Amino acid sequence: MLDRNRWVAPARAGLLSFGIAIAMGVLASAASAAPVTPESLTDCNGSLSADATGTAAGEPNLLDYTFSCDGDISAYTIIVDRQAGDEGNIDDYNPSPSVLDSDGVTPNAAESITCEGTTPSDGVNCNAGAGAVLSAGNLSEGSIDPVEPYCKSLPADAKPGTPAIPKAIVQLVVTDATGAQDGPFDLDLSKACPKVPNVVPTPKPKKKTKTKTKGKGKTTAAKTAR
Repeated sequence: MLDRNRWVAPARAGLLSFGIAIAMGVLASAASAAPVTPESLTDCNGSLSADATGTAAGEPNLLDYTFSCDGDISAYTIIVDRQAGDEGNIDDYNPSPSVLDSDGVTPNAAESITCEGTTPSDGVNCNAGAGAVLSAGNLSEGSIDPVEPYCKSLPADAKPGTPAIPKAIVQLVVTDATGAQDGPFDLDLSKACPKVPNVVPTPKPKKKTKTKTKGKGKTTAAKTAR
């Protein structure tokens, strides 16, 4: 007579081994498909320059920025600050910055940047589009329009003793290809700012000028002789 128990046990053992093998395969596949751990290792550098066309366009404080990174980035933010509590430091920006090859001259037709944000605000957010990047070494060139001059300045028509408007602090924060954020990186004006006092100075008193009357002595002498 056939002993069923002798055959059932081996069959269950085979199914168990098969299930374990499938599970291990699924885990191995999941491990290989796991997303890359974000690493904030991307370094960026750039600068600012006064836009010569700003005054004619009614934007005398207009600044151009340019920067590049040593790794691919998918998005970036330009932040403008002056001191704690300040808000609304930008009132305009370029929504479509240019992308140049690493030579800093040749336009890159394959990559583009779009910027969005509210105004006035303290920054503008830009991105390369879904699934796209600004490649390592390529440059982004755009513009922002601060409400006040970038350099330290004195308020117009302010009373003596009024504090000067501090120099702007412009910084860049990027999102790299791993999904990590890198920065902030300082963007400084390529030309040194002029020296400005910390407060509006008190005007120097005007010197009194002495007026001389011509011929006064001769007139008196003539009257005496008469």
